[in-house]
Formats: sequence, structure tokens, C-alpha cells
Amino acid sequence: MKSALVLIVVVILIASAERGNCVDTSICNPGSDVVFSSRGKLLSCTLKDNFTDNGVTCSQLNTINFYESGKLRNCSISDGATIGKIPCAQNGTISFYESGNLQSCVLSGTIQIDGKTCNQYSPITLFENGTLQSCATPPT
Repeated sequence: MKSALVLIVVVILIASAERGNCVDTSICNPGSDVVFSSRGKLLSCTLKDNFTDNGVTCSQLNTINFYESGKLRNCSISDGATIGKIPCAQNGTISFYESGNLQSCVLSGTIQIDGKTCNQYSPITLFENGTLQSCATPPT
């Protein structure tokens, strides 16, 4: 009996781990376009309500995109968020690598990163390892 119970628990844990982040159409605005992968995973829709994932709150009635793994790809954030040391602006688009690392956002403040000054309210793009790929610099 104990071995059967242990086996059931192990199977449930493995199934949960394989699913990764699980999002479904319950987050989508009724009647909005919904995009699924060929394997039936939710890839994109218009949000019914604000949705929080990966430390950010995505804005209702805006498009949200996921990787097939279920991890957040990008969305428009309803509130500003600081990801690591990067301050991202409210109502700006934020993007993540599938690893969960920040890929890009619109800055809510001027910052110094990798020896470069990046302008407030301009886009910043990072490599997956977190180093600066590009940003707008103040005029000289």
C-alpha cells in the first residue's frame, strides 16, 4: 500500500514538473483572439484582468505572450517594476528570455549600467546574461 502511494506521488510530481508554468484561457478576455502552439499550449491572448507573473503585473485588456513552456515572453505592465537593478516603467512593454531573465523594457528612470548612462523613458535591451545590449543615452 505504501509503495503504491509513493508511486502515485512520484508520478504526480513528474507530471507537474514537465508542465512547467501552467497558464490557460481562463486569463483571456472572452471573445479575444487566442493563439495556441501545435501542442495546445497557450501562446497569446488579450488579458481579461491584470495578471501577475515573473514579478510583474501585466495590464488587463492588453496582449500577453508566453513561451510554449508557459513562461512569460512579454506584456504591457500595469505598474512599474524593478527587475534586478533595472527600473521598468508603468504601461511599457516588458520582455523576458525563456530563462526568466529580463530582455527589454522601457526605463522608468535614468540608470548607469555597464559604464553607460541610459535615459529615462527609453527602451533598454539586455543580453540573456544581464549585460547591456543597447539603450538610449542622454544628449551631450
